[in-house]
Amino acid sequence: MKKIEKEELHRIQIGILDYFAEFCDNHELRYWIDYGTLLGAIRHRGYIPWDDDIDVSMLRKDYERLMDCFNREGMGRYQFLCPEKDRKYYYPFGKIVDTETVLYEMGEKGLKIGVYIDVFVVDYAPDDDVKLRKIFGKRDFYGRLRRYQLPLGQAKISAKRIGVLGIQAILKFVPRQYFALKIIYNARKYTHTETKRVCGMTDPYDKIHWVVSRKLFEDFCEVEFEGKKYHAPAKYDKWLKILYGDYMKLPSKEEQSAAQHDIEAYYIE
Repeated sequence: MKKIEKEELHRIQIGILDYFAEFCDNHELRYWIDYGTLLGAIRHRGYIPWDDDIDVSMLRKDYERLMDCFNREGMGRYQFLCPEKDRKYYYPFGKIVDTETVLYEMGEKGLKIGVYIDVFVVDYAPDDDVKLRKIFGKRDFYGRLRRYQLPLGQAKISAKRIGVLGIQAILKFVPRQYFALKIIYNARKYTHTETKRVCGMTDPYDKIHWVVSRKLFEDFCEVEFEGKKYHAPAKYDKWLKILYGDYMKLPSKEEQSAAQHDIEAYYIE
């Protein structure tokens, strides 16, 4: 197999993003570029120089419509992966992959997929703070158990290795998809209740508890990313300040290094 270098990796990811964006527009599905991709668009007009992935987000109702129709109505080369549809997939959010490539996520040690973009979900959050804390608490609990299933050398967990190894010995009999589905079920509790707030309940990092007014994701604009235009929240300045604080300030070299993903990608021959 021919290895895919970083510049080519970016080109493939942009191809996925273009197809995804056009598909969403044609099917009246709302999406926006998010997290490091949105930050890169505003600060660099493209990739953050040390970044190697693309993030988009959708409200739950649009995400579930995408989940139901993308693989059925799409062109075939690009496939949508999520634990609700694929028993081998164990993230609580989706990825759109290029099936003409293969990508190894070394940190996860076990998930072999194609070059992808991440599709995150924004859920309605209860207006009651006590109920919100309970939902986040469950998310964090299931997230920790999910990480305990990863090899000890890769998972960022407690230094009490003996106890951790004991937990891992038990959890190895639990399907890795199980806790992702638990996280999703917990996140969907208010799917059919239009509350005043929304939150990221299936993000890959527990202990990050953001909740904002749903109005933040009601109006959109277009921003430039690698010479092309994509949807972004009209109030992206407010959103990026919530996520990163002084987002125009470059992080330290150590933070830049920590943000890089441990991946290897190849073309399928």
